[in-house]
Amino acid sequence: MNKCSRKDYISDLPESIVDIILTKLPIRDAVRTSILSTKWRYQWATMTRVVFKNHVPYKSDNKLAEQEITNFIMRFLFLHQGPIYKFKLSTNCSMNSTDMDQWLLFLSRKDIKELVLMLDANCLKIPSHIFSCQKLTTLKLQALDVKPPLRFRGLPCLKYLNLCSGLFTIEDIENLISGCPLLEKFTFTNVGDPMGFAIHGPNLKHLILNGDFSNLNLEHSPFLDVLRVDFRAEVNVLRVWESNVLMKVPVTYDRLKFIDLQGINYEEGNAVLYVLHLILHSPNLQELEIGATQFESSHDKAVDLDFWEKECPTDFTFKHLKLVEMCGLPNKSCVEFLKFVLGCSPVLEVMRVSLDEAYDGKMNMANELLHFQRASPKVDIKFFD
Repeated sequence: MNKCSRKDYISDLPESIVDIILTKLPIRDAVRTSILSTKWRYQWATMTRVVFKNHVPYKSDNKLAEQEITNFIMRFLFLHQGPIYKFKLSTNCSMNSTDMDQWLLFLSRKDIKELVLMLDANCLKIPSHIFSCQKLTTLKLQALDVKPPLRFRGLPCLKYLNLCSGLFTIEDIENLISGCPLLEKFTFTNVGDPMGFAIHGPNLKHLILNGDFSNLNLEHSPFLDVLRVDFRAEVNVLRVWESNVLMKVPVTYDRLKFIDLQGINYEEGNAVLYVLHLILHSPNLQELEIGATQFESSHDKAVDLDFWEKECPTDFTFKHLKLVEMCGLPNKSCVEFLKFVLGCSPVLEVMRVSLDEAYDGKMNMANELLHFQRASPKVDIKFFD
């Protein structure tokens, strides 16, 4: 029997497919493919998407781990050929801002489009050469002190920005976003003191906020499609909303179709006023998700049970609302809100409600909800844990 020759099908794959295969491997394994054959010797050196993950166990020698990953990244970038479209670093090591700045200077000359820096250590000053990456379309930063330089030229191609667990001021954020005219999606997590939030995003379509906010001013973001806000911060700590909350929704959001608000206290007057005016100014809303929260603290302005009936125009309807979901039903105020929604939503198809396990009267609440008058004859009310 003749000995069958075995063809190397992988090596004959198109360069684009080989690149995808390498990106699926841990970066060190991708480099090790250089020993497979002469053809594979420098395949890793043309990878267009580079991901470095390095999480050391607790109590390990962090300094040694930092030096190892720094040296590896420096060697990798020095030997790399061609463009790098994506660069991601995820590590719990304490990194050196100067070293990172050198990498970013290199990447700014490599046509970098997607940059992700996920650090777990204390906040570092943001490497200044990030702002030299003029072709960036995606930027995600964690545990970095974000402060654009005085001569910030903007990021003209940026479409997605994610800022998490860093040191920010609202002025820094506004300065950064004002230099991103194409920005469409912004995710921001505030882990510091409560802050008022205002954003100038003329093309912004998706806004996702998490943390402590005393108010939200969305006046200069009229084209929002999706709004997600989670106000939940420390457990059982009341964050009092500013009294001029009525001024925070001064425009109509004709494109806003999805609203998700978590951590709303329906017994706090200014917070509920914000919810009311937001939904009144979203005439094309199709989906509404609410996460209710109850605080034990007293309120300067409590909400009456007939609030929705008194404050909402008598002829108001949710003309396009089809889905409503509420997680947590801790008090009568939340039930009154759902009663208002049921009575004003002629095309509503589904209302999903999660009852608060800690509330003793949850079964009575559920029974009451099922007997409310409904504007939509086909709405299906579902309860879930």
